[in-house]
Amino acid sequence: MSTRVPDSGGQYEALDFTVRSGESADGAVVVVVSGDIDYTHFRELEAAIEHRLAEQDGPTRLVVDLAAVPYCDSCGMRVLLGASQRVTGAGGTFGLRGLHGQPQRALRLTGLDRVLREAGPTGELDARSHG
Repeated sequence: MSTRVPDSGGQYEALDFTVRSGESADGAVVVVVSGDIDYTHFRELEAAIEHRLAEQDGPTRLVVDLAAVPYCDSCGMRVLLGASQRVTGAGGTFGLRGLHGQPQRALRLTGLDRVLREAGPTGELDARSHG
C-alpha cells in the first residue's frame, strides 16, 4: 500500500508501507516497519504481528523496529500497546527499536513511553523494560 504525501514542491510522492518480520540472532521475533503507521495502514501491522505471534510456542520476545517510521497516529499506538499487552500477558517481553521523531514524541506525550519500552540494538530488551 502507498500513502501520498506532499513534497517540498507541492507535488505528491508515494511512500510505501511495508512490514517485514524475522528473528534476531538471539531468537527474538523482530517486526520491521517502514512508512507511516496510521489509519490507512495499522491493520497491516496488526495482522503481521498477530501472524508472527500465532506461530510462536511459549513466551515470546517481540521487538518492533520503527527506525523507518516517520509518523504513528493513535491507531498505530493502539496496535503497539495491544501487542505489548498480549506478549507480556503471556510471559514474554516486548520492546521498540529505532524510536525517533514524531512517534517518540507521541509516545512521550501520551505516557505510553513508560509502557512501550525501547529494546537494545540486537533485539535484547534493555534493563528498564518490564513490559
